[in-house]
Amino acid sequence: MRVTALSDAEPFESPGHDGVAPLWVQGGPATPVDRFTVVLSRYEPGGRAAPAVQPAETVYVLLSGALAFESADRRVVAGPHDTVHFAQGETRAVTNEGDVPASMLVIRARS
Repeated sequence: MRVTALSDAEPFESPGHDGVAPLWVQGGPATPVDRFTVVLSRYEPGGRAAPAVQPAETVYVLLSGALAFESADRRVVAGPHDTVHFAQGETRAVTNEGDVPASMLVIRARS
């Protein structure tokens, strides 16, 4: 069993993200996991992830706040405990349009 305390999670920079503070929870450099990664991301108001093609299947689990997710043909605002799935190769964008921070888990298959 491997446990990562929030205080031990590693921050990192994610290209194309502004106003976002991601932390490796599992699957980062200090916590090798074979088939997937788990990142805790905090989006400040106005924070965004620019449109990008997903390198692998990805599931987003909203923990707090609300985030707008966009694909090529759909836009949805997700709130706490909602989940959003993007297939490998699908383009996604994420924006915090609210006035409070939002947080989510990002669970991604290894590509």
